[in-house]
Amino acid sequence: MARWQLGANYERRAAKALTPADRKRAMRYLENLSRHPPPANLGFRVLQGTNGELWECRAGGQNRFILRRTKDDAGDLFIVEDVGPHDIYDRYG
Repeated sequence: MARWQLGANYERRAAKALTPADRKRAMRYLENLSRHPPPANLGFRVLQGTNGELWECRAGGQNRFILRRTKDDAGDLFIVEDVGPHDIYDRYG
């Protein structure tokens, strides 16, 4: 099971990048991320070239999430850093 929480800048970035309908869909995708194992259709995987620190997954339609892997007392925790169309990868390349 992937535990996640929204990062400090998520709301601002989501409001800028997504329509209200896309924001609702994105939250449903995040809820599915909590299933064990995460459904394959989410495309949850390590973002290439980040040594496992950054991960990506689908957020509905053409949108993607960028998540930062960290740890807390309960184990792995993924912080949702960003969401938007494919060009968000450019910020993390």
